[in-house]
Amino acid sequence: MKTRLTLLLLVLVALSSPANAASPFKKLSGNRLLHVPSNVVFPAKIGLFNRIDTHVYGSDGRDVSVRYQLDAFIVSDVYVYPVGTYAPDLSGEFRVQQKAIRESNKNVKLVAETTIQTTQNGRTITGRKASYDLVRGLFGEPPHQCGSQLFVYRDGPWFVAHRFSYPSERSSIATKHVADFLDQWHWHEP
Repeated sequence: MKTRLTLLLLVLVALSSPANAASPFKKLSGNRLLHVPSNVVFPAKIGLFNRIDTHVYGSDGRDVSVRYQLDAFIVSDVYVYPVGTYAPDLSGEFRVQQKAIRESNKNVKLVAETTIQTTQNGRTITGRKASYDLVRGLFGEPPHQCGSQLFVYRDGPWFVAHRFSYPSERSSIATKHVADFLDQWHWHEP
């Protein structure tokens, strides 16, 4: 009897583990992923960037990231999560993200900070942008001098944040590819 009870408990624990939780992503035609809670769509390719990975934070699947990469040149992490997860408003969230950059990188120097806007399905969405010079490793390489750009938008009850990083010596061309990514990605389909 004890053995059966132990076995039953093990099965219940296994079934309730996060590995068996339903994914918050739904596969769509064209190799697109829909983050179901936010209705944000992640294409397989945006400009020259390829989607390479997803990550779910927490057990309810509302806080996620999707990594895009342009060869071994630029890495982009896109984060989608509910307002209030880390801060109650855009200004607070921008500060939270800036602090995370300072804590996870070396020799961080803020180069510029500004208010920005993007258009999604005919709606203008306000955000914040910061550019940095910092030291970090990219693509398994030892830490070296990099450029990095942070974008944070509030889209209704959701934050959409991007972090792009690339070697400093290639900042000019990287900035063009980042702009292309931001211009071409429409996170809500019409």
